[in-house]
Amino acid sequence: MDKITIGNYEEGFEPEQPESIDDILALRSIKKSLSDSGISNFKEITDINKISFGHFIVIEKILGLELGDNEKVKMISPIILRPLNEEQLDNEDKIKEDAHTEDVMGEPVGNVYGAFDRYMKIRKEYLFKTYNGVIYGTLDEDEEDEEEEEGTNTNSGQSAREFHTKKFFWNSLIDKVAKGDIFKYNEVVDLMMFVVMPYLAEKRSLEIVEYLEHKASMI
Repeated sequence: MDKITIGNYEEGFEPEQPESIDDILALRSIKKSLSDSGISNFKEITDINKISFGHFIVIEKILGLELGDNEKVKMISPIILRPLNEEQLDNEDKIKEDAHTEDVMGEPVGNVYGAFDRYMKIRKEYLFKTYNGVIYGTLDEDEEDEEEEEGTNTNSGQSAREFHTKKFFWNSLIDKVAKGDIFKYNEVVDLMMFVVMPYLAEKRSLEIVEYLEHKASMI
């Protein structure tokens, strides 16, 4: 093996010590594939505002799965790295999508992990600073490593309402943007994030205002 890709990488991998010139050359190639040289063969998500609501939801659902980090990266990488000529997420053609996934699986693991790390940084900035409290719970500065991802994890101590809220978390957000019109759901998931997030932020702000006004009226 002279190249470690995201497809064949296993956590804990350690290259063998070289015993010949060929081994040394192979080791150099392996080390190169483990480093981040940047993404050039795919379109990398660098601005969450420029992807669709549906694209964002697909990524968030995978991040919420109870899987190891390496498995999540393998699942997410074909979604955060898209074909260069693709204008908006289009994964309805299974043959094309399988071919795209295979191409991504052949990308050096260092490049893919680099792209994943960059995405997670812009995601954190977007969800917990720019739009803090709009999608998930409000994240304080001293809680940086304790992000709560609502709608993604459940536990046996939840009430029936809490379980319902988490299970249908994304459905409820889509329904809110669609204003309860199920026939507009497909249109909603195709909306760009720069349209959806300000709308949800305004609705969230109004909910807080109405709650505070109600609380004040009870005094």
